[in-house]
Amino acid sequence: MCPGKLCTGKKTNSKPKLSSSRSFCEGMAYRQSGTLLQRPLAANPHEDGNEDSVAWERGWNIADNAAGGLISKGSYGCCGALGVVSA
Repeated sequence: MCPGKLCTGKKTNSKPKLSSSRSFCEGMAYRQSGTLLQRPLAANPHEDGNEDSVAWERGWNIADNAAGGLISKGSYGCCGALGVVSA
């Protein structure tokens, strides 16, 4: 999922937690895997406000912003390339 490095969708001066990096990639992949109605932001599985929840939401938002196209390489970071995001 994130071979060799961690990412959370934002620049930081501290090293992100593995769980936050995983959550970022999961949020992105979740939104990419279906339409907005099928994959709503409200389905975030993490407790509101914690680091993993925020990272998951960042990933979801990046994918949602690319709806109808591809997520740019600079945006998906360490998560690996994803396919076209359904609108």
